[in-house]
Amino acid sequence: MYWENLVFDASNPHEQGIFWEELFSAETLSDNSGGYETRLQFSDNSFLDLCFPTVSDSGVSAQRLFPVVIESNADDYATSAHYLAPRRKLQDRAGRDYLVVEPGDGSARFKLLAVEVWSADPVRDIKFWSALTGWKQSAESPTVLQHPNKVGPLLGIVPQQQDKADSKSSIHLDLRLEPDDDVEQIVERVEQLGGSEFHHEWGEIPWRVFLDPSGNEFCILPAPTN
Repeated sequence: MYWENLVFDASNPHEQGIFWEELFSAETLSDNSGGYETRLQFSDNSFLDLCFPTVSDSGVSAQRLFPVVIESNADDYATSAHYLAPRRKLQDRAGRDYLVVEPGDGSARFKLLAVEVWSADPVRDIKFWSALTGWKQSAESPTVLQHPNKVGPLLGIVPQQQDKADSKSSIHLDLRLEPDDDVEQIVERVEQLGGSEFHHEWGEIPWRVFLDPSGNEFCILPAPTN
């Protein structure tokens, strides 16, 4: 199972998708009535898709995940040392917060350094996300995870600034099953680690929705068919 998507609920998917695509010089994958999708390519076989599905109530105030960006031309920018540097808060075109690490290198080329996830118990939740993804804890910070090949953004688990509300978070992660993954074993693993499946009333959808131990939504997508 691997992290495939960072999903932003969007009332205007094209406008918000273009903002992030231009910021990262990403590649458009789709632009239609269902939403907008753009790809960050980190290596030949490593990528992250930014997805902006059309959602009438996009819930800006319910945000619990925060992109962290850095201005850099370096290939090895995604390190905990960079992540722990001072940052400032900005807003995208939908009014959602994102964080910019300062100082940059003056290149004016922005990259996704990390995604921060609010947590009621970062020590507990870092174990949850590490076990689920197979990512490793950083030597510099025990609540920062990085892919074992050290390619792509970090995942930071940070103390929440407020308790999880009843409303859905306006940004969430999607994980994709590998062809040989047993979904029921993974569901059991999620529950053993303190998460739970979210039984929604959104009709039939081809993925399953879960909550991490702090109540943050994430989806598990079926394995690719080709």
